[in-house]
Amino acid sequence: MQIRVLIGIFTFFTCVIVCVLIWNYSQAIRNYSLPNVDPYELGSAEGNATMGASSGLGWLNELSVKKETSYVYPASELRVKLLFEDNLKKSNTETFRVSVGIIDDYQFFCINQVLSANNIDYSYYRIGESIWLVVATDNEGYLHNVLKELKHYEIDYSVSKS
Repeated sequence: MQIRVLIGIFTFFTCVIVCVLIWNYSQAIRNYSLPNVDPYELGSAEGNATMGASSGLGWLNELSVKKETSYVYPASELRVKLLFEDNLKKSNTETFRVSVGIIDDYQFFCINQVLSANNIDYSYYRIGESIWLVVATDNEGYLHNVLKELKHYEIDYSVSKS
């Protein structure tokens, strides 16, 4: 008996809440009006011709005089450094191949930072999903010490001499 009364009270309050929500929604829709927007007008061909003839490259001059920009172009930076065989023959460097396997973008960033911070020249290539680094250094022990830092980023590697 008590359960039936509680179910009835719950049903009554649920119906009241649903009715109030529907009524508020209908009032909001009724009071909403579309904003007035002026139609877009195309410029005339005469206006474009006179602007182009009189200013020449005026837009370029205006851009160069402007002190600050209200926009920033999103751009990715890419730095590529290639190891050439002639450069390696001139110096006492040895070339090593380092296999780091399948890595994500963050791990690749970490490899780049570790090797760049320790002034180690490298290039990379991909075979399938696996990444290989070609590293040029004159001290193999130093290379192994630097590569041990990759363990902090959970990057497994194997080194072989080219």
